[in-house]
Amino acid sequence: MDIYDMRMRRTFILTCILLVSMLSAAKPKSQAFGKGSGKVYLFGVCQQLTDSMVYITSIQEVDSIDLAKKTKFLPFRSEFSIQLKEYMEGTLQRRYQTACVFYSSKRKKLSKKFYKIKKRYLDNSYMRVVMLDEARFRFKHPLDSFSYDE
Repeated sequence: MDIYDMRMRRTFILTCILLVSMLSAAKPKSQAFGKGSGKVYLFGVCQQLTDSMVYITSIQEVDSIDLAKKTKFLPFRSEFSIQLKEYMEGTLQRRYQTACVFYSSKRKKLSKKFYKIKKRYLDNSYMRVVMLDEARFRFKHPLDSFSYDE
């Protein structure tokens, strides 16, 4: 192979890579904004990493949310953990909390995860578990706080 063939091959490969990257960037990615038609079950766990208290919410149903089709991710999942964190810091005056939300479209599957996590904390003699029932804390759909003027 001479140097001219190598340059042509390299140029062809780089052009193909550039073309593929431009086509993939031009394709709009579907994002799950807005309200859906399904329902999701979720619960939250909140704790300060230097404290022995753990707060666990009950399993709650949130309407009008669909999981992402391919990834099965919960849209607005960070907003749900922020709701729990703000409740802890605002209402209960518990500072520096770390909140995590677990979710599933099937209640039975989430119940298994709920009891597994709850058991993990209850088996630890140094941890104290506080349950937050729906009367104390309730997850809301993140879009319910917006008002639309039409």
